[in-house]
Parts: sequence; C-alpha cells; structure tokens
Amino acid sequence: MILKVEHTTVFEYEEPVYETATEVRLHPATTPDGTQLCVSFSLQVNPPAPIFEYTDFYGNKVHHFNLLQSHKRVEIVATSVVETTTDKASHQNDEDVIRLMDFSSESRYVHFDPAICELANQFRSEGETHERALEICRHINSTFRYEPGVTDVHSTSAVVMALGRGVCQDFAHIMIAVCRQLGIPTRYVSGYLYGGGSTPEGQDEASHAWCEVYCGPEKGWCGFDPTHKTLLVDERYIKIGSGRDYADVPPVRGTYKGTSSETLKVAVRVSSLDKPV
Repeated sequence: MILKVEHTTVFEYEEPVYETATEVRLHPATTPDGTQLCVSFSLQVNPPAPIFEYTDFYGNKVHHFNLLQSHKRVEIVATSVVETTTDKASHQNDEDVIRLMDFSSESRYVHFDPAICELANQFRSEGETHERALEICRHINSTFRYEPGVTDVHSTSAVVMALGRGVCQDFAHIMIAVCRQLGIPTRYVSGYLYGGGSTPEGQDEASHAWCEVYCGPEKGWCGFDPTHKTLLVDERYIKIGSGRDYADVPPVRGTYKGTSSETLKVAVRVSSLDKPV
C-alpha cells in the first residue's frame, strides 16, 4: 500500500513563553525487513526555526528545534508518504544479544508486578514463540476493555492491570510485560493505522501503538496489535519507531520557560494513495 500521513501538533499558551525546546519523533521508519519504505517526509514548524536531526540508540530518526523568541503558539506539521507490504525480505534476522536484553527487562512503564506474573504463568507452556505471542495478544484483546480517558501517557502496566481497561498504548505495555516476563524479547512500537477510509469526514484519526516480538533469526521481529481483533500487524500499519516502552518514542516531547499553562491539540489524517483497480 502507498499511504500518506498528515500529523499536526499545536501547542497554545495563555501567556507568552520563550526558549521552547522540542523533540519530534514523527519520521516513519524504513525497516530492515523490507516491509516499509519511507518515500518522503517533510516537517514544518511555525514560528519558523532551524530543524536538526539525529538517530537515537534504537535507530529512530529524531528531529529537534528551539524557539528563543517570545511566542504563544507553536504548530508542527509532519507530512509523510510510505509504502508498506507484508512480504518480508529473505535474510537472517540475527539480533545483538545485548540489545535483546534491553527488550527483556522492566522499563519505565513496563513492570513485573504480581498481576503480570500471574497472567504470564498462563502462557508458560512450551511452544513456538509466534504462536504463544498470538495467544497472549488474543487474550488481552478479549479480556481488557478499550476505554479512552481512564489512563494517561504515564500509566504503567501495573495501573492498567488493576483497571482492566485503557487504550492502545496501555494494551501494548501489558503484552510487552507478559512476554518479557516469559523471557521473550518484545518492544514497543509507535505509529499509525490506516482505517481504510472509514473515519467520518471531518473527524481526525490518531496515533497508534502496538508491539513487536522477536521470534528468532528465521522470523525476526513480528508485529502484534492487542487493541484490534485482527491481532497481527499488516500493510495498514505505519511504523514510526520502537523502544522499550512509550518513554522511548513519544511523538512530540518538549519544554519551555514561562509560567503560562499549555494546551495541546493533535490532528492526524491517514489516506491511501493507491490507484483504484
């Protein structure tokens, strides 16, 4: 599929602020397995500012900029075109052992609390990694209730376990915690999901989150989405980046000097550029 993403982030302040420092992780990945290619990417900032970029420890492309003048509004517009497929390139998917250890332990939002350990014990039977991961994904999808507003971006897997409900980020953290408790390397993925044009006109879509499980050198990293009943990641998914949990790949993160309160608005549109058959 050829998909276009338009992601607009607006920060507004009641009173002027200054010395805004912002990091942006909105550049879609070009994956080593050939399932995704970033065809184009543009980033616009208003008020205008020089934009710099670097690649972080997990291979994600990060853009950053500073606004030193006084301002009451910051608008960030990221526009991307990506090509996706479910056909993986045929090559060995060996991973560095140290890197896999990073995706096998607790992290800021992924905790091995008693409830997670108890849930993980249900999936300790011997078996192929991909099949076990699919069972875990299916269990979370059927057991937890999707309900926006009961959690926030700082909610840990322990909090979500206690609530039994949450959103895509929360369900990804639960699956990551269970898999890691079982010794299966699993990482958090941020990105988007194309809804097939089903989003009502005038209504914005949103960023999405899922996870990838390392299924050995032959299969490599495989995507699972515990939020949707399809469970397996396909060509409708657009990957931005991955890390230990949400803390490693927030779409936008920043700070500013000033005493004014801040309001955040985000608008996302994902559309297909495929030619009609």
